[in-house]
Amino acid sequence: MVMMYETLMLAFIALIAPLFGKLAGYELRRKPFELVAASGLFFLLTVAFGVLPIQEATMVSIWNFLGVVSYFIGWIALFVGAIWELVEVLTVPEAKEHT
Repeated sequence: MVMMYETLMLAFIALIAPLFGKLAGYELRRKPFELVAASGLFFLLTVAFGVLPIQEATMVSIWNFLGVVSYFIGWIALFVGAIWELVEVLTVPEAKEHT
């Protein structure tokens, strides 16, 4: 199963990444940073699936499967959002100076 403390910290960091970007003065484009924040929600969902007190074996296997699926969706969203923003930062045209 997924490590809970590390996943919880990753979720909080992904959720506050747009805030830190805005506080740093970076002009945020909405979509990539929203995708990173959404990955934080998926990581929180993973932790929630891991701590549910369920006793029935069938339900435990279903919850574990859903936790793993949400964990991988979170990682995919985090990587796509990070790569998307990286491409946008690297391809921004330089502002022409008027002299």
